[in-house]
Amino acid sequence: MSKADELAAKLREHRLTSADASTSTDQAIDSWPSQVYAMYHQIEAWLKPLLEAGLSIRRNPTHVFERHPDGATYAYAIDQLVIEGNHRHITLIPIVRFTADGAGRVEIHFKGKEIPLLRTVNEHGETQWWLQSIEQSGQQPDAVALTEVNLLSVIQEGLDL
Repeated sequence: MSKADELAAKLREHRLTSADASTSTDQAIDSWPSQVYAMYHQIEAWLKPLLEAGLSIRRNPTHVFERHPDGATYAYAIDQLVIEGNHRHITLIPIVRFTADGAGRVEIHFKGKEIPLLRTVNEHGETQWWLQSIEQSGQQPDAVALTEVNLLSVIQEGLDL
């Protein structure tokens, strides 16, 4: 095999690897809204007793623009989740799908605070959402699993219940 043939083979391999990575990135963006909506659906189920007591939940359509670390840019439609009660509101805002420390980030905003909600995927492809505390004085933020109890603590604080 000549040197030119070797270089051509490497170029083809690199081009195929880049195409595979691009397809994978596109699929990750395409599936991101459904992953966020699955989490919203779980939250709505957990909050059902509060809905019956006057809490309201709605989804606001929005658009996100983000840049993948490889430089590709994406624009897509995705909903925010707004939880209202006690004359207060909590908004879950999808921020990015591509993060250095996970597989997506949603922020929970209320009373001038924001709580990051980070999505991770384990080796079996199962999603887990984590509530993170805000980093203070250079310390690594703590994270707790998004569970009914942990979510209700956020709701209690955010709506002053």
